[in-house]
Amino acid sequence: MTEPFRVPAVEWRLSDVCFVSAVLAAVVGMTAGIIMGLSGNFLLAPAHAHLNLLGWVTMALMGLYYRHCPAAHLALARVQVGLGVFGFWVFPVALGVHLQLDWDASIPPAIAGAFAALASMVLFAVIILSEVWSRRERTVYLAESG
Repeated sequence: MTEPFRVPAVEWRLSDVCFVSAVLAAVVGMTAGIIMGLSGNFLLAPAHAHLNLLGWVTMALMGLYYRHCPAAHLALARVQVGLGVFGFWVFPVALGVHLQLDWDASIPPAIAGAFAALASMVLFAVIILSEVWSRRERTVYLAESG
């Protein structure tokens, strides 16, 4: 009997998730910017700006942090990254749909995405501040015991 074909599981680090999300956002955001520029229609500029800032810049910076501090509050960090990815896609897309189509049904997803992005940033601040505080306490303890 032959063994079924299996694809080896790839373990994604949080930094990988952040970087892949960031680069996808950059490609989509840059493409949208080029299309707006060529068409002369800048109606979607706010959605384009949010996709670039939330998606590309913010997720890339988070990726750099998690590459440097991979074990920083891992469970909380997973929630934080999940909220960030959800927020940076849902908010700009729903905002763009609302701006382009004036479709009121896109407002609740835009609000949900905006609050998810905000919650992600608040959690990121908590993670960074607790990591800095923990490192400070370890440094003080080593200085006092040495």
